[in-house]
Amino acid sequence: MPSAASTSSVAASADGATAAASASEGAAAAPANAAASPRLLNTTVCVPIAYGSIAVYLGNSADDYATHEWTLYVRGPNDEDLSAAVAKVVFSLHPSFPQPVRELTAPPFEVTEKGWGEFEASIRIVWRDPEEKATVIMHPIKLYPPGVTAATPSTTSTEPVVHEFYNEVVFTDPRESFHKQLMRMSLLPKIESREPNVQAAFPRYSDEEDWKALLEAQSFLDAELKKVKHRLLEADTEMEELDLALIEVAQAQTQAAALAAASSSSQGGGKSKSSGSSKSKSK
Repeated sequence: MPSAASTSSVAASADGATAAASASEGAAAAPANAAASPRLLNTTVCVPIAYGSIAVYLGNSADDYATHEWTLYVRGPNDEDLSAAVAKVVFSLHPSFPQPVRELTAPPFEVTEKGWGEFEASIRIVWRDPEEKATVIMHPIKLYPPGVTAATPSTTSTEPVVHEFYNEVVFTDPRESFHKQLMRMSLLPKIESREPNVQAAFPRYSDEEDWKALLEAQSFLDAELKKVKHRLLEADTEMEELDLALIEVAQAQTQAAALAAASSSSQGGGKSKSSGSSKSKSK
C-alpha cells in the first residue's frame, strides 16, 4: 500500500519533469485563435481560486500504511467552474504513490488518496491561454490539527482536517479571447467535489458571509463599548462618592482640630489664674 513520508523536494522534481508537457498540452487546450487575439490594454482580470487539502482519520479501518484519507484540490471559492480559465491541473505527489503525477483536464480538479504521513505536494495550474505563465503552488498535506504529528487515541477524531488557502490570480492585459472565457465563469454551473464529506467540509467565501461576519463583529464591539461605558460611569460615580467622603473626612479633621485647639486654650487660661493667686499670697 502507498506510503507518504515527509519531503519537500520530490514534488518539485516530479513537476519539473512534466513542465514541457504541461506547456504543450496547455497550448493544445487553448482556442486556435488565442495567439492571434489582440491584448486588451489597461485591463485587469482577477480569478479567485481556493486550493488545499482535507484529511479524515480512518478510525477502525486505519492501519500502519493508511491512517487517513485525504483529498488535494483546486476549486472555485464558491464552487465556481474553473474550466473556463484552467486548461488542466497537474498534481505531483510523493513518489511512493502509484503514478505520483496526476493530470486532470476537467473539474473537479482533485485527487483522493490514503496514506500515513504528511508531505508537500506540487500543484501546477495551466491556463487556457498558453502565453499565460502556469501557476505553481507547493502545498503541505496536513493529516493532523496544528501541533499534532502522529495518530494517537488522544489526537485523532472524525472531524476533517482542513488546510486550505484562498488566492486571487491577476491577469494584466489579457488576450481578448481569454478575457471572454474568463467572463463566462459566472455563467457556468457550479462544480462539487466527488467526495460528499469533502464538499461538506469546504470553507465558504461570499460577500454575504463577509457581511454577516462584519455585522457580528460590529455587534460585539458595540456590546463591549457599552460595557466599557457602563464601567466608566460606575467608576465616575465611585470617584464622586470617594471625593465626598474625603471632603467629609477633611471637614471632620478640621472640626476636631478646632475643638482640640479650643480645649487647649481653655485649659491654659485656668493655670494662669492659679499662678497669679499664688503670687499674691507670697507677697
